[in-house]
Amino acid sequence: MANPNVANECDELYDREHDVYYVSFGTGEPSYCVEVDDVLVVEVGLFSSLPTGYRILNRSKIQPKQVSNEEIKKRLSEALRALSAPTMGDREAAVGRSLDKVLA
Repeated sequence: MANPNVANECDELYDREHDVYYVSFGTGEPSYCVEVDDVLVVEVGLFSSLPTGYRILNRSKIQPKQVSNEEIKKRLSEALRALSAPTMGDREAAVGRSLDKVLA
């Protein structure tokens, strides 16, 4: 049975000018980007720490059989396992540094 909390549809967009292929899982969750390698960037939800989308850079230069889907999935899994989600302390420190800079 499908999980009702997981979006069934994803939005896809290819930006020809910048040669980037975007995929969003339509969660609406605020996300940050993690560069997996020179080709793949994954968007990770701030609250769930789950992928909310991804980007393929320089899409037109990638040969279809150059890298297998399994290899990409493996790289993505490794990158996600290595993530440490930002904590409230990280955010407070960033706000503090920003305020120090702006109000100096």
